[in-house]
Amino acid sequence: MLGQVNADLKELGEKAGIATPLTTYVARHSFGTTLRRSGANTAVISQAMGHKSEAVTAIYLESFASEQVDAAFEGLL
Repeated sequence: MLGQVNADLKELGEKAGIATPLTTYVARHSFGTTLRRSGANTAVISQAMGHKSEAVTAIYLESFASEQVDAAFEGLL
């Protein structure tokens, strides 16, 4: 079932002109990123994403922070 959902998402993304192939993972990541950028704290994000602990969420958010740093450096080059 998940494979079909991801295939459908990719097709919809292409039709909408979205360059990034859409998947459930991308949707989930976008949801967490949006919560973080809106100022939600780790506990709220953890609960909303269904993580078993805030430690899992903290690891997830660290990767988000790294992506922001990488993007900032890209802008400098």
